[in-house]
Amino acid sequence: MLNNIGFALQFLALVFLPMLIIWQLNFGFELLWMPSLTIAGAVAFWIGHMLRERGGSPDA
Repeated sequence: MLNNIGFALQFLALVFLPMLIIWQLNFGFELLWMPSLTIAGAVAFWIGHMLRERGGSPDA
């Protein structure tokens, strides 16, 4: 279960970050949002990594 949640978090972070760049290039937003949301995406990816590590292999 933890493995699946971790995978979902990592997947969402890897989809969200490129979409964030595309949104910034096309529409733009205030300067503070880009680094804040990038850090949030990195933290979500790190939490997903920790959950996958704790969840063990799906075969176990």
